[in-house]
Amino acid sequence: MLRVAPIITGIAALCVLVSPAAAGASEGSQAASIPHIHAPAVFHIAAPTPHETHPRHGDPWSLAETAPPAADQTRPAEPDFFFGRPHFTVTLRGGAFLPRARGQFYEEYAFERFTLDRGDLTSFTGGMDLGIWAGERIEIFGSLDLASVTRDSEYRDWEEITDAGPLPIRQTTRLRTGPILSLGAKVYPLPRGEQLGQFIWVPSNVAPYLSGGIGGMGYEVEQWGDWVVEVGENMGDIFTDEFSHADATFITFIGAGTDISLRRSLSLNLDARYISGEDRLTGDFGEFDRPLDLSGLRLTAGLSYRL
Repeated sequence: MLRVAPIITGIAALCVLVSPAAAGASEGSQAASIPHIHAPAVFHIAAPTPHETHPRHGDPWSLAETAPPAADQTRPAEPDFFFGRPHFTVTLRGGAFLPRARGQFYEEYAFERFTLDRGDLTSFTGGMDLGIWAGERIEIFGSLDLASVTRDSEYRDWEEITDAGPLPIRQTTRLRTGPILSLGAKVYPLPRGEQLGQFIWVPSNVAPYLSGGIGGMGYEVEQWGDWVVEVGENMGDIFTDEFSHADATFITFIGAGTDISLRRSLSLNLDARYISGEDRLTGDFGEFDRPLDLSGLRLTAGLSYRL
């Protein structure tokens, strides 16, 4: 009987380790009876299930599945139409002013006595227009223009006699036309755009027009340098002096041009305008009894913005 009791005690301890029911028993009592035995580590490791979707380090497939889609960096293109027809046009332009240069001041004085001709008086001109659309084919606009030219010259028939030999007798002429303030209208024979439905308006690629109007021109004529006394007992004497005359006069104009669309709101403007005007010279140029010709052709190119 003494030998059977230890065997029974060992079998009971082994059953405690194997039985799941015994594993749920109080840890305190087991620890007290078997302090040197620990549960296998595999009982405390949770293996991932097939439905796990969290990314794991070192797993490129999981990162690819859970990475957010890249944002589209492409900016949307500007639409090529308006929601309704534009109401205003702003134009900035530059080009050349070709004066007609007829009459007494030019043909009997400046061109005859000095080394000047009509082409020398061509000048750069710049300006702007502000237009208000009065309909699909009519635009009322106001313009501001400036032009100025300065040219050096010398006498054709006179020279200064010096010990070193003959020298030219030089002078400078400046002709300023502007500011020119004008009010006019443009008439478009063809529609400037197409109305699609109730709201959409698409600009035409090319829109030619005719124009006309009235306005006022400020102008100034200046000359300075050396001059020759051509009549009287002092004929041949040379003196230095300056002459000028400034005033304003009424003008009219007619013209033609075209708008070439570049973008929805932007177009290339090509414009030709013939300006007609004249005024009587006074002051230093009071000896001229016929008016000063201020007419000429203005050719410009610029950019127009539709609003």
